[in-house]
Amino acid sequence: MKKLIVLCMMLTSCAGLERSCSSGIATTFGADWIVVQYRNDGVVLQCWRLPNTSITNEQNSDGIYWKSPDGHLVHISGWYNRVQVSNKNWSAAAHQLGLDLTKCEE
Repeated sequence: MKKLIVLCMMLTSCAGLERSCSSGIATTFGADWIVVQYRNDGVVLQCWRLPNTSITNEQNSDGIYWKSPDGHLVHISGWYNRVQVSNKNWSAAAHQLGLDLTKCEE
């Protein structure tokens, strides 16, 4: 019984460790992202398609920020969602957010 408990603990900690490592790598080295910002009535205000971008959470805030391809530092807060794109599958990532990818800025 003890072996089963230890095995279960190891498996669940591996999943958490993998998620934590993926998040840290994406923040430090960049990843492909889709970010969508909503108006207060839930309608999409703007969305961004961000290849190879490092997105960071603002301290003591609900906001995030990133550097745009043309050098601007973009800060958003409030109602937004983001998804990290896996294997360059942008359409599947957009689907996770309920977005039409053609309406997102690059």
